[in-house]
Amino acid sequence: MEKKEIVTGRNPVFEYLKELSQSHGAQLHISSSAHGKIIDDIVALAKKKNIKILYEDKSFFSSLGSASSHQGVALFTATKKLTDESSMLSSIAQEKGVIVFLDQITDPHNLGSIIRSAEALGCSCVAITKDNSAPINETVIKTSAGATAHIRIITITNAAQFLEDLKSYGFWIIGTSDHGKTYLNQLKDIKPACIIIGNEGKGMRRLTEEKCDFVVSIPLKGKISSLNASVAAGIVIYKLLNE
Repeated sequence: MEKKEIVTGRNPVFEYLKELSQSHGAQLHISSSAHGKIIDDIVALAKKKNIKILYEDKSFFSSLGSASSHQGVALFTATKKLTDESSMLSSIAQEKGVIVFLDQITDPHNLGSIIRSAEALGCSCVAITKDNSAPINETVIKTSAGATAHIRIITITNAAQFLEDLKSYGFWIIGTSDHGKTYLNQLKDIKPACIIIGNEGKGMRRLTEEKCDFVVSIPLKGKISSLNASVAAGIVIYKLLNE
């Protein structure tokens, strides 16, 4: 049986529907009590793409285990295949693009938020580690507001080798850390680049950090000495893409 991905929430479902080129056996489940313009838009788009629409009662959505966040909409579709990195690094390098590499981000809310920022700000790709990372699940999709449908996501089994491969294509490797010796505003015109965001508690692993051309920190003026991983990622991505 083909594995299904479940997308819930009105905006994430609408974004996924826009991305689907054809139905691929997808099914749209709508609460019989749901209404509003975005519901009408979702239904119209699903019909345009020949996606089966089923109207459900409260018990169906409760069975999904996300009763507080589904907003009366759920899309079941084939699991999104992750992109093979070997076929795309050269083109990203030629475009002077930016890749975000998440070195063992374990909180699905952080993962979803970073993917959302990466897509919204114009990154080319998000790379995640195969081990000790949150999977691309319903929580990640929901938190990303549907961004997982629009940005390439790859899974890395060997971080050190991946970073070496990036260097061979001309990428600058930029790590982030509270103890970074380079301030973010010192980086000028260094694309293509890979931004590394480390684990929420431990930061980047030692072998990962050793591959970096720069380890940057964000100048902070308050009494709190660090930022949440997703907030830091958004700041670094914005700064790098606007230089």
